[in-house]
Amino acid sequence: MFLNPAQSSSSRRFVLTKELTYDVVIVGLGPAGSSLAYLLRKSGLEVAGIEMNGPEGAWGKPCGDAIGKHHFDETGLPYPTGESLKQKIDGIDIISPYGGVKLRVNGEGFIIDRNKYGLTLINESAKGGVDIYMRTRVTSPKLEEGKLVGVYAKGENGEDLLFRGKIIVDATGNSGLLRRQLPTSWPVNEPLDPKDANIAYREIRELNYTVEEPSYLKIYVNQEISPGGYWWYFPEGKESANIGLGVQGGMGYPTPNTIFKQRLEKLDEVKNYRRVINAAGSKVPTRRPANTLVWDNFIGIGDNGYTVNPVHGGGMGYAMVAAYYASKSIIKAFTENDFSAKALWDLNINYIKSIGKRQASLDIFRIFLQRLSNDDIEYGLKHGIMNADQVYETSVSGELKANLGLLDKVSIALRMLGRPSLLPKLATVATYMKRVQQLYDAYPTSPEGLDTWVSAINALYSEYKSKIGVA
Repeated sequence: MFLNPAQSSSSRRFVLTKELTYDVVIVGLGPAGSSLAYLLRKSGLEVAGIEMNGPEGAWGKPCGDAIGKHHFDETGLPYPTGESLKQKIDGIDIISPYGGVKLRVNGEGFIIDRNKYGLTLINESAKGGVDIYMRTRVTSPKLEEGKLVGVYAKGENGEDLLFRGKIIVDATGNSGLLRRQLPTSWPVNEPLDPKDANIAYREIRELNYTVEEPSYLKIYVNQEISPGGYWWYFPEGKESANIGLGVQGGMGYPTPNTIFKQRLEKLDEVKNYRRVINAAGSKVPTRRPANTLVWDNFIGIGDNGYTVNPVHGGGMGYAMVAAYYASKSIIKAFTENDFSAKALWDLNINYIKSIGKRQASLDIFRIFLQRLSNDDIEYGLKHGIMNADQVYETSVSGELKANLGLLDKVSIALRMLGRPSLLPKLATVATYMKRVQQLYDAYPTSPEGLDTWVSAINALYSEYKSKIGVA
């Protein structure tokens, strides 16, 4: 059951006033915000967590609900257990467009009940001393003399509130509620190109058959069903599944719910069901991380900071990692009594070293994949251009190593005689994946170098897209 701070003897008294003052104000209690609140719960800081939904809507964004075990190990967040855990995962099957090839990539993970797991983090945060404000809608940032000092909000009963804080965290998801209202001169106000996002739709269905291997997720790469994305079949036990698809935004494709009804419903594993348990859609950023996750008195993490895997759109684990490093930077900032962009810059550096540069490299790979036809994908997988181990290695390291040596090049050439036009493009992709990682290795150590670095990144992307024919 959701724990309101007013009901908790271990948290500060929940008092509705016109103006509330905290050390840290976290806006949005989805995967990024609630993870951060949990990680700060015993820090000794005065922390407010604000969520526009009630407990029943916690972690309400629809997705595939899958997350790798390693993200919990990296951050110290608790494993899902009990009702929070729907299914343990042993791996993922990647299935080619015409079904001729199946690559099995092994790896531990979980299918979670997002709402129940999210409430676990929120309740534990409240028990640890974080003040939780549910059904409270933040409307805008509060700036004084060009400095971010708080946020305006409407309380649960319609009261006008001002939350003041030395650090304001935007964890509002892809809406970027605060970020997009900050001055355009601030680097964190970085708009999302519609083509760098997927529009997703999914249904959780109770099936009228038994799932054979519930511990293995299925990802189907098919440009006709899910152009610029993929469709998925994620079992939630033996009798239900999370089934959905994502399509690239900004391309004029049909909406994913339309495609779901017109194309997926024709497939046996989709159409054979008893009832729809839940249906919903959302937008998901699928690009490299934001150029900076911090500025003076500000942090943006989760979908808001584009901390999402560009290839498969999974964001929960990346949000947890970003929250972990944000908690470290916040505690350090209060130790030094400095809340400037320079003081918070460690978040950028730590996130980029741990996961951000791989995310950028996978972004280069994503742009290439979205240009391939079903015939190209089927041919490449059928002829072993990339096997399961290489798929795993690419996802982990962010490097496409197929063109590193002369023997590899000859091998690929022999296997791709039927698709000669793909060979030079594949070599180009591998080269730029390496180059973008090198640029991220040279990420500036302070805000002063950001503009020069962003110019270099933008130039690299423009050059790359020109070489592979992306408008």
